[in-house]
Parts: sequence; C-alpha cells; structure tokens
Amino acid sequence: MELTLFLPTESLAVSYWQGCKLEWATGKDEQVHCTQEFVARAASTPQVPKLNPIVEDCPNGYPKVAGFMDSEDTFGIYRRFGFLYSRVLLSKQDELRRLEANLDAMDHRDAHDTDHTRKCLKSCAKDSARERKANLQTRKELLQTVQSKLYDYGQFLLQAQQMVSLNKPADRDHLSVQNFLESGYEDNGKSLMPLMEGDNEFIYRKEDLITLRPGRESAWLDAFVERVLKMIHCKPVQYIFCSKETRLKSNSPHIQYYTKSRVDRLVTLIISGIMLILLVVPTYALYRVTNIKGSSTTNATCIGILLVATLVFSAVLSLFTKAKRHEILGASAA
Repeated sequence: MELTLFLPTESLAVSYWQGCKLEWATGKDEQVHCTQEFVARAASTPQVPKLNPIVEDCPNGYPKVAGFMDSEDTFGIYRRFGFLYSRVLLSKQDELRRLEANLDAMDHRDAHDTDHTRKCLKSCAKDSARERKANLQTRKELLQTVQSKLYDYGQFLLQAQQMVSLNKPADRDHLSVQNFLESGYEDNGKSLMPLMEGDNEFIYRKEDLITLRPGRESAWLDAFVERVLKMIHCKPVQYIFCSKETRLKSNSPHIQYYTKSRVDRLVTLIISGIMLILLVVPTYALYRVTNIKGSSTTNATCIGILLVATLVFSAVLSLFTKAKRHEILGASAA
C-alpha cells in the first residue's frame, strides 16, 4: 500500500521514511495494517509572532497617529472633555431638581386635601391603588421616573469621577506626541503632518488631557534617566536599553524608544545607591567624629550630622516616592 503525505514547507525542513508502524482499524471485524516509516524534522528557525506594525508602515493620517500612540504606553494621551461632562451633569441635576420639586408639591397637596389622600401618604398600598387624575402622574409613576433618572445621574457621576482621577500626562510625553503631530517625521527628512489642521487641535488643550498609563512613584527620575540616555544615544546605549522588539517599533532616526523594564532596573539601581549612601555616610561621619579626643564641638557636630542626614532622607522620600506627609514624618522620626 502506498501512502502519500503532504507536509507544509514552512514548518518542515526535511522528511523521510524510516520504519515506523502505522495501524488503524476500519471496523469491528476487519483491520488493515500498514507498515510505513516516517520521520519529520522541524525547521531550525521557529516562527516569530507578528508584532505591532511599525509606525512608518502605517498609512499617513489617523492610522499613523494610532500606531504612534500605541507604540508606547506613555503616548496614550486623550481628552477628558471635562466641560462636556459638567454640562451634562448640570442638565441631569436640574432635571432631578424639578422632579424633586414635583414630588414635594404632590406630598404637600395630599397632606392638605382629603382624609383619603392623607392616608395615601401613610400607606404605600393605598397610594399604589389610587386612581390617576386627569393627566397628572401618580406618586408611584413619579418615583419610578425619579429612580431611573437618579440611576442614570449616579452612573454618569461615577464615570466623571473616574475620568477626573486619571493621571495627567507628563510634560515630556505630551511634548513627544505634540512634536509628532506637528511634524510627522519621515525617513527622507521631509516633514508631513499626519492630521489636518483642526483634527490635531486636541493636543493643545493640555489642562483637559489625560493619560491611560498609571503614574509611577519615581516618574520624574525615569524622565531624567531617559533624557540623559537620549543625550548620549549611541549603539552601545541602544543595545543595552533597547530590546529587539523595542527597536522594531520604528525605523525613523527621529523617534527613540527605550525598554521600560531596563530603564526601571537602572532607576532602581540609582535609588538603591542613594539609600546606601544615606546609610553609610552619616554612620561613618559619626564614627569619625566620636573618635576625635579632646574636641569640645563633638556633640554639636554629631547633632548637625544627624539633622542633615534626616533632612536629606526626608527630601529623598518626598522626591522619589509618593509618601504622604505623616508617612515622611514617621520615617524621619524612626
């Protein structure tokens, strides 16, 4: 029996037959045995998963802007539309105010009407069974309308609160996106704006912009490190701080990316070095001062060293972390 196999050329480099027994059953009482041998060797080069498109490969316009904003987490900058949120909230608030006034007027009218209407204020069952007069809403219908409007208002209010709680973009990230929208760098050196005038107007409303990336405790130190890396940008720096995937994001010489995890390691190393210096230097200084014999200013010098070390430690906590005031006071006192 001859067996023919069709193997995909992308995944298999070499295939040949070699003494492997294949057998299968065609029914309960009948079996067909086929002795064929076959071994397939997988290709030496594995398939690489497709990455996000390179910025320069995207068509000029909104696709290119979307590719640029998606290429880095810090470039996800959008408008909050705080004014529109305020207008809608004020409109919903006034609508609820009028419903509240109608409900209050209905309560007072029933309180000064007949005995039956006064009983309706004391019994939900009687109030629900109450007949509708003319085109006036019953209290049950009015409360249902209030409930629907209140739920809509509360959901929108929470959504507005979440929008306000989002972080504002850092100056360096805002400037990077603004420069891209204003110039739209090309490989041949030509400057071509990706969006028409008016479409790129949102980037200039800095007070109304938000970023989707959560803030970091040492964000300003990250910015300083990246600024220094861009100033000394060269092949060794690119090799150390840019992974292969990061380098594939763009092939433009005007756009520089750095792998966040590698920058974070450098920032952590810097902070660890500063904390080590703050621990070792004051201790060594106190040791040297206390070993000086016959000095009348030893106690004053020790107090001065402690004050300076505490001040520097508090400054490092306030600059490098988001510690609250009472946390800084507690750490400094310890």
